Formats: sequence, C-alpha cells, structure tokens
Amino acid sequence: MTGHEHRDMVFRPPGRARGGVVVCHEIWGITTPLLSAARALAAAGFLVTVPDFYAEVDRPQGPASDEQARHWRDGLEVAGIGEVLAEAIGWLRVEGAPRVGVLGCSMGGAVALWAAAALDIDAAVTFYGGGLLEPYWPGMPAGVVLAARLSTRWRGCYGGRDPLTPADALRRLRVALDGGSGLGTAVVFDDLDHGFALDPTDPRYAPDEAAATWRDALAFLERPPG
Repeated sequence: MTGHEHRDMVFRPPGRARGGVVVCHEIWGITTPLLSAARALAAAGFLVTVPDFYAEVDRPQGPASDEQARHWRDGLEVAGIGEVLAEAIGWLRVEGAPRVGVLGCSMGGAVALWAAAALDIDAAVTFYGGGLLEPYWPGMPAGVVLAARLSTRWRGCYGGRDPLTPADALRRLRVALDGGSGLGTAVVFDDLDHGFALDPTDPRYAPDEAAATWRDALAFLERPPG
C-alpha cells in the first residue's frame, strides 16, 4: 500500500484514532445512510474507510432497481472482494490504526463474516448479513461454515423476522458458533426484520435496537485482543 493513492472514501476522527474500521456496503452500493454510519464511527474516534466493491462496474446514475443491484452483487468474485478489503485494511494499518475491524450490513455483513474467518483483522461486526446457508459467491463458504472457522472476534446482529436469515439458518449459525473457536457471538431480535439498524427512513428501522446495537458494535471494535 505504501506509495499508492488510497481511492476509497475516508472519514477521520477528531483526534487520535481508537482503531480503524472498514465499512462494507449493502447490495445497493455506497448509500447516504451508510455514509452517515461511517461519519458516526469517525466521530466516535475511529479512522474509517468505505471501499466501493462496485468500483469497476458500469452503473447508471440514479437509484438502482432490485434486478440491477442483484446483477452487480452477483458479478463480484471472492478474489476481487479480498483484494478490495486487503487494500483498505493495509491502508488503515499504514495510517497507524492500533486495531482494524470490518463492519458491514446485509451484503456487507456477509463480507464481514467472511473477513473474520479469512483475513488478518482484529474484529468484525455483521448487521443482518445474508448468505448463511447459500453463499452469494462461488468460493466463499456459507456463513454457517465460516462461523465455525472464525480466526478473530466476530459479532452478528440479526432480526428474527428477516426472510434472508430464516429461523433454521439462525439456529445453524448458533450451533456453528457453539462448536467453533469461541470467538463469535450472535444476537437475534425476535421481532425485527431485515434493515432494522441503518436507515431511519426505512419502515423496518427500529430506533431503540439500532442505537443499542451500534453502541455494542463500537465497544466491540475498540476492545483490545484477548
């Protein structure tokens, strides 16, 4: 990374960084609510970078349809995702972040869980990431498989009414965590749906639970290893 321009969006803390965080976007790409979350993380003391996994995709201006967004997501490859993350993680370390974490929502949450099993990071947080039973991309194991292979601390936050993570998937996730390295925890809010924590304009948004889970995520990302 040294000597290379960092192309991702960056948000700096007001003082010395408590840690660094790579924020991974949803299927829609980098959105206004995601950037608001990145700014909040920076205001809380983290050096934040937001990579664009769709940077090489030809995208029209304006909001994407569901079909377009799925096409963008399905066009990604694990190797490319890994390269984007490695660049972002490396930049945070060069900048002097004492710890580096990965945080993602939905599609980005699936990436964060993979990062916790496959990459050299200090912690990862997933908000309602899909792909628990059927991975999004060839070459990336299902989330329940990754949960049994964690190499760093991971925390997952899920809604019990989320169609992307049905009850059986969440049950198998907990079984995998219980039989794995002991580095992972999953919190399930029985009455909440997908998207409960990021966009206040989303009818599924749950302000109290969103505030609590973000506070927990901040503390989790800052906690020293061990």
